[in-house]
Amino acid sequence: MKTMFSAFVLLAFATAFFGVSRLSADMAAPAEILSPKLRGFLKNEMYLLVKTGRALEKALETEDSKTVEKLARQIEETFVHKNEITTFDLREFQATLGDDFVARDKAFHALARELEAAANKADVAKQKKLFADMLNVCAACHRAYAPEASVLE
Repeated sequence: MKTMFSAFVLLAFATAFFGVSRLSADMAAPAEILSPKLRGFLKNEMYLLVKTGRALEKALETEDSKTVEKLARQIEETFVHKNEITTFDLREFQATLGDDFVARDKAFHALARELEAAANKADVAKQKKLFADMLNVCAACHRAYAPEASVLE
């Protein structure tokens, strides 16, 4: 598991580094266009996801399904649309980032629900696969929406 996480860290940094080079000087990454309030909201959510992801990695290493289940539930609770966010804020997300961002976010949280279910059944192999899938979704979203930001800042 440490090797997988280390590989992901390298992928995340490479994505951030090479992703920046694809943007022209006059073209901002989509996430940079958000209002300071919503950028702060996303940064806070990313912080919580990284913190929980690191704890998940440790729980998966020890095959602690009960902790994986609890942490997967915590990820679901960080869902952008379930936090205290106004309708106006949601409209800004939609207008700035579009339907694809919302779909990616929903897919990520669907994986978290699947991870919670796999942990409930103590299916360790499925838990590890779902966690890897979640990391890949994170990296892909960052490539598309925030190439200037490391996935694990």
